[in-house]
Amino acid sequence: MNNEFTEPTDELKRVAEEINLLRRDLQATSSALGRIERRLKAAFPNYPPKQKQPKEKRQSERTRSSKTPQELQAIFEDLADRTRNGGDSAFAAKVNEFKDEDIIALSVEVGMGSHSRLSRQKAVDGVRKRVQEAMQLQFEKKRNLQQANPADGE
Repeated sequence: MNNEFTEPTDELKRVAEEINLLRRDLQATSSALGRIERRLKAAFPNYPPKQKQPKEKRQSERTRSSKTPQELQAIFEDLADRTRNGGDSAFAAKVNEFKDEDIIALSVEVGMGSHSRLSRQKAVDGVRKRVQEAMQLQFEKKRNLQQANPADGE
């Protein structure tokens, strides 16, 4: 049977070989450039040194949330209650009401990252995980109490 398409393993090998060839060419070019620069400096001692490219500065830090840790904890408890009663859609609806910096601060407050590394989506995912953990812990606690006092539960 004549197969017009290459197998994934063959394609992977071909791409890996192409990457290796490009890497080798880049190394050869870089070393040739270094040799040329050394010869240029030897021939022209007054040649100015290579200027370093200034690193781009990050844009100004994100604005920080004005919420206190107590307010953030209350927001978390509210999110947990809403999620318990209304499911994930209630969680999503409430989260959409908050500014990015507040969600990021909430995520940091519940231990899911740092201010500088979180996007809004990662922060929301982190808070969602903590809410789910809180709900699971509450369920486990309730179940353990029922097992300890079987007469109360029936």
